[in-house]
Amino acid sequence: MLLSMSYPGHTDGDSDARRRTGSVRQRGNSLHVRLFSDIDPVTGKDVYLAATIKGKAAHKKADDKLAEFRTQVIQQRSATSAPPLAYAIDEWMRASEIEDSTRAGYVNYIERYIKPALGKQPANKVDARMLETFYNELRRCRIKCNGKPYIEKHAKDDEHDCVAEECKAHECR
Repeated sequence: MLLSMSYPGHTDGDSDARRRTGSVRQRGNSLHVRLFSDIDPVTGKDVYLAATIKGKAAHKKADDKLAEFRTQVIQQRSATSAPPLAYAIDEWMRASEIEDSTRAGYVNYIERYIKPALGKQPANKVDARMLETFYNELRRCRIKCNGKPYIEKHAKDDEHDCVAEECKAHECR
């Protein structure tokens, strides 16, 4: 059994109208509530909000849930997507119109620094604090390396032979 609210300008049998207004379907002893949210900007797939309502007064609860879904869709208006930052950067690079020399420089930075450190992070979780920490770490490493060997941790504070004392050299990551 399909219960659907009408949508102005469309008939109840129209699947496009049902997609916009949501639907409540009888599934055994429960009701399944579903409402189209948006199209995922990364994957291009439809995103739906869905819930299963069981128990007494299920029809009233289903109507309330559908109203809650509508409010949620109106508030966010677009589906959130959480692809890894590496994927988002690759898509940006694919679509960007930049000179080949600039692109080569970007690819170098992306592959050597950004992807290893932040590539697996969901793009929507990368915030200013995370970027600032990442940038500070890059700057710290550049200062330490500067083309010269740097001893990160000395075994002794006074003059000594680093090889004999097995002092650890800084390794860029």
